Amino acid sequence: MFDPKKDINISQLWPTYMYMGTVKDINNEKISEWILNYKKNTETRNKTNQGGWQESISDHQDEPVFKDYIQAILKTLEVTQLKGEVTIHSWVNINEKGNWNFPHNHIGTDLSGVYYVKVPKDSGQIVFFDPRKIESAMGVQPVEGNLFMFPSYLEHMVTPSESNETRISIAFNICTK
Repeated sequence: MFDPKKDINISQLWPTYMYMGTVKDINNEKISEWILNYKKNTETRNKTNQGGWQESISDHQDEPVFKDYIQAILKTLEVTQLKGEVTIHSWVNINEKGNWNFPHNHIGTDLSGVYYVKVPKDSGQIVFFDPRKIESAMGVQPVEGNLFMFPSYLEHMVTPSESNETRISIAFNICTK
């Protein structure tokens, strides 16, 4: 006789993996100093940022100040299922009081992520939306040194900063060959 408790297998279909950790061996003060100097001579680009400053640093990733940041991404990739040669494209987000990023994803890349260089109290959360288009979201309050990596299709946003101090993060996309 059919017994669902014994005869039904349960499988998860399409789980969404989020890789989250705190990197303690990165000199965030030096990175912050480099970024703030770079900002002085570079115009912002407007993508998802509502206010704030955003610009690519992909051409500067080989500079010594970013060595540990890139290594943290590469080490994190070792625990993912992503295989092959990778290309990392990074950009900086600087948010002041009232600045935020509207909901978006990074379709066309394999993984996306963010590293938090400077995170003052009340400077906003990163919010992830359920990819099944269910009215569900999860907000995460980052701290300095957090590294998050997630599927590029995962829609996310950054809530407005309520802090009088600057928040600095480095976002990235990863593509495999």
